[in-house]
Amino acid sequence: MDGGKGVADADKATVKKYLKGIGSDAFSGKNKADITMLQEVDVESSRSYNINESNILKRGSASFALNFSVRFVPYPLPPIGKVNGGLLVDSQYQVESAERIALPCPFKWPVRLANLKRCLLVNYIPIKGSDKYLVVADLHLEAYDNGSGKAAQTKVLKKFLLQEYKKGNYVIAGGDFNQEFPGVTDIYPNTHTDLWKVGMLDQSAIPDGFSFAYDTSSPSCRLNNQPYDASDTENTQYYVIDGFILSPNVRLKTVRTLDRASKIPITIRCA
Repeated sequence: MDGGKGVADADKATVKKYLKGIGSDAFSGKNKADITMLQEVDVESSRSYNINESNILKRGSASFALNFSVRFVPYPLPPIGKVNGGLLVDSQYQVESAERIALPCPFKWPVRLANLKRCLLVNYIPIKGSDKYLVVADLHLEAYDNGSGKAAQTKVLKKFLLQEYKKGNYVIAGGDFNQEFPGVTDIYPNTHTDLWKVGMLDQSAIPDGFSFAYDTSSPSCRLNNQPYDASDTENTQYYVIDGFILSPNVRLKTVRTLDRASKIPITIRCA
């Protein structure tokens, strides 16, 4: 879909190897997170050799929501095939309730039959000594649309954020926006628009008083049109499309993109 040649990993052993690495980064050592929001977690898919990744990755109070469930996806070539995957939130704090909120789907029949049905996975975590909640919304917005899908989904997200904040809750929305944050294209200009044109976010996408949290010192995504070569900075297309939205009563301490060279965890505190 990004100009690459395949849709599956090399073999089952490779999938297990990467799952072990993801689990190690997110759930152990100095990078252990209080709350982890993951996207594209397969529970029964041909592309990941029918491994239930959710069972492997969850550790604490976990919730899961499907956003891609199709018996057979015929495109691209080779085809994706059977897919069941979605969003996973894992919390070291007890989650009182979790909810799947459907987002608009921009695709018409019959294309929509074999496409993702995007959603928010919302977790409500009670705050000790208060009747308010920490509201954590995991998301993965539209990727391969004409831009209207991303815009419609972002509009629903904005409304949801404001509704929860007006209740007095502390709100964090995070994940893969498939849109770049303000100022990112100045650092990582998009020179491969013939393959994938990334969407754009600005302050109008979030309610007044809310803020973005993202790191531009390292990219969070790259185009898959060629094998990765860290030295080939001229031809490698990078993006920063992963980050967070914070309500006014949530204070950001630090935000860093986690990579093997510099492992610094993200820290967010409720004011």
